[in-house]
Amino acid sequence: MKNKINQSLGKGIDALIKKTSNSGSNLLIEIEKIMPNQKNPRKIFDKTKLDELKESIYQHGILQPLTARLMKSGRYEIIAGGRRFEALKQLSEEYEDKRFRTVPLYIREISTESSMTELALIENIQRSNLNPIEEARAYQDLKLDHNMTDQQIADKIGKSRSFVTNSIRLLSFDKSEEGRIILKALESREVSAGQIRPLIDLKPITQITIFKKIRSRRLSSRQVEMEVKNYKNLGTESSKGKSSLESFGDDQKASILKTKLSNHLENKIDIKINKNGSGKVVIHFGSDRELKDIVENKILK
Repeated sequence: MKNKINQSLGKGIDALIKKTSNSGSNLLIEIEKIMPNQKNPRKIFDKTKLDELKESIYQHGILQPLTARLMKSGRYEIIAGGRRFEALKQLSEEYEDKRFRTVPLYIREISTESSMTELALIENIQRSNLNPIEEARAYQDLKLDHNMTDQQIADKIGKSRSFVTNSIRLLSFDKSEEGRIILKALESREVSAGQIRPLIDLKPITQITIFKKIRSRRLSSRQVEMEVKNYKNLGTESSKGKSSLESFGDDQKASILKTKLSNHLENKIDIKINKNGSGKVVIHFGSDRELKDIVENKILK
C-alpha cells in the first residue's frame, strides 16, 4: 500500500487528485470569482519568496494552471497553487494590468472536505512549504474533523505513524505562555522540531529555560536531549533529598550540579571533581559587562 502512495507522491499533486475525480477541464477565470483554499494548512507566506514569485509572474505570467474546484456559490476554490494565487492577487491590486485579472484554472471535482484537506496538505509537503506547526495543525485537522487515525494520515502522506503522532504533540506547547513563545519560534523556523521535541514533557518554566539556551548557544538536537536528561536527573535528585547526590558517580554528580548552577547563572558552566572530592568551577562569559552582571546580579544579589 505504502509503495503505491509513494509512487503517487513522486508524480505530484495531480496523481492524488485523480483519485477523487474522473473529469477535469481548463478555464480562464476572473480573479474576483476565485477564493483561496480554506483548508490550506499553510498560513504564513515568506515575504521574500513571495516577492520573488510575484516578479517571476510579472515577467513570465502563470506558466502552469492552478487546480481548483467549483463551489455551489459559483465561485472557485483553490486546491493546489495557493501561493501563486496569493502572488497574482497582490499583483492585481498593485497594477491595472489585464494580465492579472484572470487566472488559468484546471477544474477538478472533489467529493469530500477531507479530500480537500489531504490534497492541500500533500501539495504543501511536496513543496516543503509548511513550517512544523502548520504541518502539525493540518494533521490535527484531519484527525479531529475528519476522524482519521494517525496511521491513516501517515499512509496518505507517505510518512511513519510515529512522525505524525510526534508532529501533533508539538501543539501541546500551546497550553502555556512559555510554550507559545516556543511555537512562534517554530513557525518562523528559528528552531527546528528536532530541537524542541525533547522539551514537550517538561514543565513550562523548564521548557523556556532550555529554549533560551537553544537559541543563545545554538544547541543541536542531541545537545538538547542531554540538557533534558540532566534536568530530569536533577528533578530525581531533588525529590529524593540532597543526600541522594551521593548515589551518583563523579561524572553524573558534576553534570547535575553543572546544570543547576548553569540554570541559575544562565551561563555555560564547567565543573571538574577530583577523586579526593576537590575540584574547580569555571564560569564562561562573553564580555566585561556580562561578567559584571553575573557577579553583581546573580552571585552577590
